[in-house]
Amino acid sequence: MAKQALILYYSQFETTAKLASQIHRLTDADILQVRVAPGTFPDDMTATNKVYKKQRTSGQLPVLTTKLPKLDYYDAILVGGPVWDGQVSSPIMQLLKQLQGYSGVVAPFSTGWSATGNYQQDFIAHAGKLYVITGYHVLTHAAPRFAVSALATWLRKL
Repeated sequence: MAKQALILYYSQFETTAKLASQIHRLTDADILQVRVAPGTFPDDMTATNKVYKKQRTSGQLPVLTTKLPKLDYYDAILVGGPVWDGQVSSPIMQLLKQLQGYSGVVAPFSTGWSATGNYQQDFIAHAGKLYVITGYHVLTHAAPRFAVSALATWLRKL
C-alpha cells in the first residue's frame, strides 16, 4: 500500500460506501465521500439510469458538492463508484475531471449488480492523463460479497 492514500468514493445506495469503509479499515487511509447536489438523481435505479444516460450523451455531468483536499499530499488515490450500465457513473466521471493534474497512482474500485462490463476501460478513458492501475470490483446482487483476503491482495499491489 502507498505511504499516503486517499479514498474518494461516490455511493448512491450505500453499497460502494460499505466497500470504501472496508478499504478504510484495512488501510487507515483518509476517506472522503463524493457528493452531488440534492435532487440530482432519483431514489430509483431505473430512473437514475435514464438521468445517467442523458448526462453521458450530453456531456453535462453532475456538479460535485464535495471539496477535495490538497491532492499532492497523497501517493495514491483510490476512486470508488458504482457500475452503471457497465460503465463509470457520471459523478465519478466528473471527479476524474477534477483530479486532472494529480501525479500519483489512481486505483479504481467499483460495485455492481453484475459483471464489470468495460468499467476499467471506461475509467481509463475518462481518466485523461492520470496514471491508472488495475481496479477491484465487487459483485453485489443485493448484498456486497467479497473476500477480505482478495481485497487485501489488491491493496498490497498499490
